[in-house]
Amino acid sequence: MALGFLQVLIIILIIAAVISQKLLYKPKNASGNSIFIINMLFGILLSYIAFTAIPTNYTGKRVLAIGWGVVAVLAVILKLTNQKLITLSRVLLSIAIIGSLAQILL
Repeated sequence: MALGFLQVLIIILIIAAVISQKLLYKPKNASGNSIFIINMLFGILLSYIAFTAIPTNYTGKRVLAIGWGVVAVLAVILKLTNQKLITLSRVLLSIAIIGSLAQILL
């Protein structure tokens, strides 16, 4: 029963990641910074889930999980400070979310 719940949670996370990435790359989105902030929070949530799913003696993988959250935060800071690097910040945010999902799945 518990493994079925985890499978449903993983499917929901994947669907949410696809939707958030689609909104992130939507041209001329009206919300602007709010989509970036939502994606950042989602990236931090995914990195937290990846961090807590790894045993404590796998220190390297745990540091990598935290690194994905840091990359998400840096992407938003980069976007808010320099408007010329919006594409780079979108790519960094996508890398953080995909990396966290990959770490959860693998």
